[in-house]
Amino acid sequence: MPIRVAVDAAGEEPGCRVIVDGVLAAVAGARSEGAGFQPVLYGIRDQISDTLRRAGATPEQFEVVETPQAVEMHEEPAEALRTKPDSSILRAVTDLAQGKVDAFVSMGNTGAIVGACRAYLGRVRWIGKPALGVPLPQLGPGRALLLDVGASPDPKPGHLLQFAAMGAVFVELVYGLVDPRVALLNIGVESHKGDERTRDTYKLLSRSPLNFVGNIEGGEMFLSRADVIVTTGFVGNILLKFTESIPALVADWTRDDGGRPEIAAGMAKLDYRRYGGASLLGVDGTVVIGHGRSNADAVARALRWAWTLVSQDVLGAMRDRVFRTRRALWLSNPFARGEGTDD
Repeated sequence: MPIRVAVDAAGEEPGCRVIVDGVLAAVAGARSEGAGFQPVLYGIRDQISDTLRRAGATPEQFEVVETPQAVEMHEEPAEALRTKPDSSILRAVTDLAQGKVDAFVSMGNTGAIVGACRAYLGRVRWIGKPALGVPLPQLGPGRALLLDVGASPDPKPGHLLQFAAMGAVFVELVYGLVDPRVALLNIGVESHKGDERTRDTYKLLSRSPLNFVGNIEGGEMFLSRADVIVTTGFVGNILLKFTESIPALVADWTRDDGGRPEIAAGMAKLDYRRYGGASLLGVDGTVVIGHGRSNADAVARALRWAWTLVSQDVLGAMRDRVFRTRRALWLSNPFARGEGTDD
């Protein structure tokens, strides 16, 4: 059976044509590799069909779910979800919850996506809040996972401990790293640095069976000091968007130099379009959230990433591994008992 991926094709950003072009690229790539991939597009049927025709595709070959409403980027998430029951985000998430699709990919309103997923998918057992994880390039080979980058702006220390556990499991499953190094992003490497939440999180992590290597500062994020970097969604989102601004800044600085190829190659590793989207961890479903400024290539990569997560049953493995990790944390760390299990 092909893997069915719900695709949010509604809203002004990045626009229906970008989504359709990305879907067509993903379908072509899957076909060339013999992969079973079936996109299901959510949006206004006539608009999607017209866009498919203009892109040279046959609309009848694609499954479309009519959703007359869209949650735009500027809308307040909770209000939009309440007043737009026929939005592409809500319909796709409910279909995922009911097993009609295997994964959901959207470049839309992050708050609305997270809210809908929490309401209709529920949470992985023991996880109190979800976290968005994105890959960070490192000096030399490899990459690290940074989480959270926007799903939970104000988590408790217990939630950050859970983010670390989820990140470690994810890195082991997807990156193939054994006993990944976990670090806490802070304003200094000393254990007494940071605010109360950060200091309490340090205590939780240091008493856990995770391979906690301590605090790291912002300037160490790309230095291969850790495989999982944990922070709040507030800090992580600011950090991610700052990182995304670096390639354009460096390109401007080197314009008079003819745009040195080695610099361009290095900056390409920071391009968010290279990674497609962020994985929403902690909800009981496979969800990938991309950037509102994504191009067709980024959309295609996000779809391929969702397909990969489903084909490798990362969610099923994470359910099992996170619960076993929780048990080990509970047995080894009395301070963690009861921490962060509620919202």
